[in-house]
Amino acid sequence: MTDASSNQRSAPTADNVAPSITATADSVIVGTGYLPVTYIAEHVSDYLTYIAGPSGDLHGCLPISPSTGPVRITATDHRSDPNGVCGLLWSNTDTLIPPKR
Repeated sequence: MTDASSNQRSAPTADNVAPSITATADSVIVGTGYLPVTYIAEHVSDYLTYIAGPSGDLHGCLPISPSTGPVRITATDHRSDPNGVCGLLWSNTDTLIPPKR
């Protein structure tokens, strides 16, 4: 007989290193340090959901254009952090600057 709780991933703690995120000029975001194959919530002007790759990497296209001004982006894989916003561990915040015309 197998203990069902052994099949569940233990919740990581906030003493883990925070993940990082980078936004590129063509609205592509890349990140590292996320939990492998985990849903990632990104806060741009709304919350977007991506799934981290097997090694905890993140790569996705933002469905927005920064033409109206700078866009600030941060992400979480829902690890807990009692000092974080909403009790979560968030990545750094990166800013996507619109191209000059």
